[in-house]
Amino acid sequence: MLLRGAEANMRLFEQFVQNLPACDNAQDIERLLRQTLDQYGFPCFAYLSFTPRGDEDDTLAMTTYPSAWVERYCANRYDRIDPVIARSVTTTLPFAWSADRFDAGLTNRQKLLLEEASEFNIRHGVTIPIHDRQGKVATLTLAAGDSRPAFEAQVEKYRHQLHLIAIYLHAKLRDVTPSPTSPLRPCLTQRERVCLQWAARGKSALDTAEIINVSRRTVVFHTQNAKRKLGVATVQQAVAKGLAYDIIGM
Repeated sequence: MLLRGAEANMRLFEQFVQNLPACDNAQDIERLLRQTLDQYGFPCFAYLSFTPRGDEDDTLAMTTYPSAWVERYCANRYDRIDPVIARSVTTTLPFAWSADRFDAGLTNRQKLLLEEASEFNIRHGVTIPIHDRQGKVATLTLAAGDSRPAFEAQVEKYRHQLHLIAIYLHAKLRDVTPSPTSPLRPCLTQRERVCLQWAARGKSALDTAEIINVSRRTVVFHTQNAKRKLGVATVQQAVAKGLAYDIIGM
């Protein structure tokens, strides 16, 4: 049940601020953020922190977006064309967006990206950009697929608290995940992880193909993609990095 009244809403914000210092890792922070935004009425969100034109390993993300959309987004490297990210780099002001309404002109690929997102009930949202002195950019995006006027009215009602939550969130995450020692795990598809997992167990591409009932060529394709995403040249290096990032296990 959503908290009602100005006093209750302020209490919710105060609880977030009071509980945040006790979170000493990203998982605890994400749990608190999920709980808080859900009580505000925003169960669908995405937080992203990155260095523009920087190392991909310097990225941190947490989201409640559907896993199928997250996997497609990562696999297609949509972060490189995402108009929400592009605009966040150039502004410090919160902005609204939707699949059929975006202030800046979009390329065909960007329009397709937003159309694909709407298939996963991510049709419109409000993004709060944060720029810090370390050159990092972060975004807290609240998204929805139902009535846009109702959603934006809800955001407007809590906009000051939400903006402060985004700032507190980014500062705390920066403290508990100091770069460059806490890189984000590269985003591999399920099939790429499976192929890498079997390679970690000493299986050849042909062995893996027989185990998961696909062609050897398909295994090689997914393994090559995993190597590219992990930034390595060999399967052995991919396995080592996959284990280091906790993407696969022994």
